[in-house]
Amino acid sequence: MNINTLNVSSKSANYKRAMHQKAASALLDIQTKSKESRVDTFTRSNRGNSVDSLSGSKAKMLDGMVGNDILDLFNFGEVIPCSNGIYTYKGISFTEKQIPKVDSSRCKEIKAENNVVTFQKNSYYKYTTKDGIAHCMVSGKNSLNTPWSDAISGNADNVSYMTGRFWSLLTGRASVYISLDFSQEEQKRYLDDAGIKNGFFTVQVGDSKAKHYYSGGDTAIHPKWEYDEQFAAIASIGGLFNEEKPGDIFEIDGKEYVLSDKHTLYIPYGADIFNIQYPSKEASLT
Repeated sequence: MNINTLNVSSKSANYKRAMHQKAASALLDIQTKSKESRVDTFTRSNRGNSVDSLSGSKAKMLDGMVGNDILDLFNFGEVIPCSNGIYTYKGISFTEKQIPKVDSSRCKEIKAENNVVTFQKNSYYKYTTKDGIAHCMVSGKNSLNTPWSDAISGNADNVSYMTGRFWSLLTGRASVYISLDFSQEEQKRYLDDAGIKNGFFTVQVGDSKAKHYYSGGDTAIHPKWEYDEQFAAIASIGGLFNEEKPGDIFEIDGKEYVLSDKHTLYIPYGADIFNIQYPSKEASLT
């Protein structure tokens, strides 16, 4: 039978999941909303370090849509003052209706190189769905988000938000809870579309980086610390196969391994230990 690896993870890992689930689930939301809170606070109060010291009375209303320079200011951390729905920058005023959607041609496709996905800080990225529609995101200090300019102009979409959330979860402590938000099918689709192969892979968003294992088993994504704990229980310290007999044959990632007298398996580090078949009960009794 195929073993769900959540059932064979160490007790310590399960304890961490139980104790920190709520906090970890909220962790990413705090990160992704941090810039929204900062900008929203400023635009309501018009205090702080503004990029424009001119008052609205001295500014001229823009005729047409704002350019990419304004979009970049919104999305990469600058604060443009807003009063009564009117934004002002360097003597020019405009409304949210004059803020265009981020052009997907300015965005990099999400692709892995040597099983590493890197989102450079202050850069645009896109995820193209099967219908050919590109969904844009912005990479910040430690998270991938819907462009703030798209959010305030009403051009944001849920695919951008969820894609950003997926990759951001894979850079920190909350990654172990990724299955709360994404099905196994969704996780595999994101990884496969980015060109990630089975085995260890790394995701870096800005200053945050973490390593995981992409398994062909029932559960696709495992933090590296979980892999290391599981590997130790299988290959060195034992304890995972105490109910099986020495000589029993296990199948891991399509290869057979014989249980030793110490109830361990001699397997190479990096093998897909989460894609495991236990010996049948009939075989163990013979």
